[in-house]
Amino acid sequence: MATIERWIDLDTEIDEADLEWTEFTFRSLVGHYKTSNADVEWSLADDVEKSGLVTLADLGAGRTRVTVSIDYVGDAAAAQAVGAHLDHDLAEFKTFAETRA
Repeated sequence: MATIERWIDLDTEIDEADLEWTEFTFRSLVGHYKTSNADVEWSLADDVEKSGLVTLADLGAGRTRVTVSIDYVGDAAAAQAVGAHLDHDLAEFKTFAETRA
C-alpha cells in the first residue's frame, strides 16, 4: 500500500475553506466523508482500495492548508496517476475556494 499525500495553501480562512470543501465537485470523487472539527475522513464508495484523510490547518493571516492523504493499494504507475490527478484537483479547489471566499 502506498500513501499519497498532497497539500495546497489557500488565501482564505479555515471556516470558509471547510465550507467550500463541502461544495466543491471534487467531493464526488471522495464518496462518503464526515466532518470532525477540521478533519474530513473519507473513503471511496466504489473503490475500497483507496481511503484517506483531508486535514484543514489554520496557517494564520487568513490562510489555510488543505492536506489530502490517500492510502492506495495498487501498482506504482497507478499511484502516480492518482497523485497527478490529486494535484490537478487541489489546484482547481484552490481557484474555486479563493474565488468564492
